Amino acid sequence: MAKVIITLSDVERGLDVQCRVEPGENDSERLRAVAAAVGYGLAGHVNEKVRNALIKTKKGKSNVH
Repeated sequence: MAKVIITLSDVERGLDVQCRVEPGENDSERLRAVAAAVGYGLAGHVNEKVRNALIKTKKGKSNVH
């Protein structure tokens, strides 16, 4: 069973987002390849979500009607 691990950490210039895959001992090559593709795809989505969350927190709530 492969695991996709997402880590978020503070760095000097913002946040560091890492997405890594830890394959299991009994995983086949096909499963490892699929897990790697899923992990790389998730990294882009997670980066976008983090970026959007940072933009929203910087703006604050400014609903003016």
